[in-house]
Amino acid sequence: MDIDTAAQAISLLLASGASKGLIEEAGKGLAAGAIERIRKVFGSDRRAIDALEQTQRGDTSIALTELVAALRWYAQRDSEFAMELMRWAYENASPAVHQEVVAGRDAYTAGRDQTIIRHQHSSD
Repeated sequence: MDIDTAAQAISLLLASGASKGLIEEAGKGLAAGAIERIRKVFGSDRRAIDALEQTQRGDTSIALTELVAALRWYAQRDSEFAMELMRWAYENASPAVHQEVVAGRDAYTAGRDQTIIRHQHSSD
């Protein structure tokens, strides 16, 4: 997983609205100190802190975009934070779902002749 993907995943998790409950439950969601760690890394960067807070409240998609950019920017400058960010994203990732589509004719025109087989792989 790269930094961009991890920053997007963590930002979306925080924007989900369920993140506060997940953080408080042991063994689920982000580690208890993740939000505090992000705040510490952001330091006195008021714009990044505002983006974090607005994203947690679900205020705007602009805040989400700014949070992704801030997480990416700080992770590119702090390798320890980058590793933490990727670990959090990995721990909270849902299992990958892969689809295989087999069509009797051209896939664009053969909608009724398609067979879709879904394979779900756990990340364990």
